[in-house]
Amino acid sequence: MRYSAPLRDLSFVLNELLDAPAALAQMPEHAGLDGESLMAVAEQAGDFAAGAILPLNRGADETGCRWHGGEVEMPPGFQQAYRDYCELGWVSICAALADGGQGLPRLMFSVVNEIFSAASHAFVMIASVNHCAAICLRRSASPALQARWLPALASGRVLSSMCMTEPQAGSDIGLLSTRAEPDGPGGYRLSGSKIFASGAEHGLSANIVHLVLARIAGAPPGSRGLSLFLVPKWLDDGARNAVHCDGIEHKMGLHGSPTCALRLDGALGWLVGEPQRGLAAMFPMMNEARLMSGLQALGLSELAWQAARGYAHERRQGRSPAGLQPCPLVDHPDVQRMLMTQKAWNEGARMLVHWTALVIDAAESHADQAHRRESAELAGLLTPIVKGFLCENAQQALSLALQVHGGHGYVRETGVEQLVRDARVITLYEGSTGIQAQDLLMRKVLADGGQRLALLTGRVQAWLESPGAGAEGLAAFTGPLRTLLAQVRAATTLLAGRERGQAGAALASCCSYLRLLGHLVMAWWWARAAAACLAVHEREHEHEHKQGWYAGKLATAHFHYGELLPETRALLAAIEAAPRPWALALAE
Repeated sequence: MRYSAPLRDLSFVLNELLDAPAALAQMPEHAGLDGESLMAVAEQAGDFAAGAILPLNRGADETGCRWHGGEVEMPPGFQQAYRDYCELGWVSICAALADGGQGLPRLMFSVVNEIFSAASHAFVMIASVNHCAAICLRRSASPALQARWLPALASGRVLSSMCMTEPQAGSDIGLLSTRAEPDGPGGYRLSGSKIFASGAEHGLSANIVHLVLARIAGAPPGSRGLSLFLVPKWLDDGARNAVHCDGIEHKMGLHGSPTCALRLDGALGWLVGEPQRGLAAMFPMMNEARLMSGLQALGLSELAWQAARGYAHERRQGRSPAGLQPCPLVDHPDVQRMLMTQKAWNEGARMLVHWTALVIDAAESHADQAHRRESAELAGLLTPIVKGFLCENAQQALSLALQVHGGHGYVRETGVEQLVRDARVITLYEGSTGIQAQDLLMRKVLADGGQRLALLTGRVQAWLESPGAGAEGLAAFTGPLRTLLAQVRAATTLLAGRERGQAGAALASCCSYLRLLGHLVMAWWWARAAAACLAVHEREHEHEHKQGWYAGKLATAHFHYGELLPETRALLAAIEAAPRPWALALAE
């Protein structure tokens, strides 16, 4: 399997759609970062991904991680690849300058990790988690903990893990039972068991810090009684902490990422944030992990799309509509449909996920305080959409990539079946799609009376009213987008009224609503992409080969609107249907 970073499309998204250099110029920390610099980093990431990470991916699946007496042996090549990853500075790309990092924007992390996720989902699960942990510590940890651990995370000498789930407590973390007893100034002794802890044991780094949710003795039950603790594998005096890996999960896919069962037997840890505010302290790390899931969805889908496109051009089978026999698979209209579906989902995801990263940068670094607040609210709304919508779309895209390969997709040699297995978990971890949908509708939309939603719909409305949206040839996009915007507003009003009438009545429509809102955002960006492509034809100095690229992008925009956007009709019908007592049909 081969991979080439989609540099041309990335350049289009960053420089023509997002106008990232102009947006970053409004952020003092990132002013002066131009488009050439952004693309230079992306190109270097593509070289490292193709040369150093992708060759590990098949072995990671076939050999997997191996557990021996409390230790985890990583797949061949991971140790050297991680060492190179750190030496080349990838681990510190977004770490603060004060911590020894490079201080680049979140947008750059997003671009780089789309590329690395394509090369090896398993490697990214280990190598990129420090960014998530560092954000958690930077926002909640004491100055002493920050000084001790943030530089170590930035250098990669220390890796991290997130320890939440327990055998009896999955998504319902209020059932967690791991205990924490005070032990000296600022210290606690933690006892309990954790499962599904990705990268909690591996041997790639000198140390591992586990961020563990636990309940201090005497704390109330439920999620409100949880606190967050930093628990290192190795203590500063060189002693091994009482954290034991009792095994790793035997999984459907993602074999190169160790999913660990941990046992804490009075392990020494330090409080992160305030007592009984652990969930709030953990949320920044959880949200970053959810955004990472969207990047993984895009990366996996891109690699599978490149494989399917290459196979469709090489493989000859059947008679084409023009009568050629045998013809390349790509000549068959249904194969074209499958390839275009993958292409449209991938390129739409690229616009959405990197725009979200730029919104997060604005929330953290924009010169205007009001703009920062608004961007933070918008980022909160976009996070479950990125996680839920993109990860579900990836399941379809990857399945179609396998389908293009026919029987050769179902066997291991082509590598596509590995990607299908690896990607299945992204709709499950960091909050399943249903949880993302419930968070979006109930907490992010209905709970504030639609104020966050108005930040998004207001931007779509403003673009529709802008002069650029009235350009010749755009009516095929602006008309359906304007209709969908009105439908989203009407569906929101309907669900709000339904929920006011009976608490919980809107829950059955959460997933439909998430997909509806995901379609709105993606359709908006596809309309903007179409506008950019049409504008090229008005510039006489553009070369003919550039015109051809933009024509292909415009064709993909039309495909998206004609073939994928109609799903919204079914979603609206499902939302509008009166709630029915489905549970009766499931009763034993």
